[in-house]
Amino acid sequence: MFRRGLAIVLSVMLSAAALVLAPSATAGDGEAAKDRDPCEKASSVKIKVTPDGSDQFDAVGIVWSSDSDTWSWRFRHNDDISAKGQATADGDGEGRSFTIQRSMVNLSGNDYFAFRAENERTGEVCRVDVYAG
Repeated sequence: MFRRGLAIVLSVMLSAAALVLAPSATAGDGEAAKDRDPCEKASSVKIKVTPDGSDQFDAVGIVWSSDSDTWSWRFRHNDDISAKGQATADGDGEGRSFTIQRSMVNLSGNDYFAFRAENERTGEVCRVDVYAG
């Protein structure tokens, strides 16, 4: 009886761990993969990855912020950092944001993309990821 209960508990825990580690959105052939998530504090982040029809993806990362701080950002494609830099959220009032757009090679199979930005003043981290293929 104890072993059966332990097996059930272990099974539930492993299933939950798999869901936590899975990317938040996926898309099939020819479709855009996109997701939008809240950040650690008041900001939010979005990623959209769209095949452009010529063995490339158009990857767009957007952060909406309530201030005009400088953010460090990076795009990951599979296990590699494809691009990184700094950006400042601009706009007025609640409309402050920055957009990063990059073209990336469409590798064979499913491609994994992650966009991460960190507010250099507050330390707030925004992260979102998708599979596209």
